[in-house]
Amino acid sequence: MEKFTPFHQHLLVKCWVTNPPKKEGLLNEWFTNLVETVGMKVVAGPTSVYISDTGNEGLTGTVTLATSHASVHIWDTLELPMVQFDIYSCKEFSLDQVMGCFSDWGLVKAEWVMIDRNDRPSIVSEGIWE
Repeated sequence: MEKFTPFHQHLLVKCWVTNPPKKEGLLNEWFTNLVETVGMKVVAGPTSVYISDTGNEGLTGTVTLATSHASVHIWDTLELPMVQFDIYSCKEFSLDQVMGCFSDWGLVKAEWVMIDRNDRPSIVSEGIWE
């Protein structure tokens, strides 16, 4: 078996969507699809809960990966629902792979930053996805 060589990268995404999931099961399915899409392996979860605190309404979820984690919070009561998402992994993945997973949510716009965490953390790319 070939030795695994870590490739430390962290993607942070803030996006606006028209059709966010509102049920825990749907978000868990989304996490499972995300993990399969980027070729990673789930070791715990996914776990999602709906938060109903005024001003903070929406789903929150996480999934633990053999290579690290992914997490999301969705504010679904805003006029244009907002999502904050991150995925950190020791396995290389692409922005296109991850952003494609938001297509069913009616992605309107996204701001993103990719951080290289191999030595000293540094932003390697950033942009707007429309």
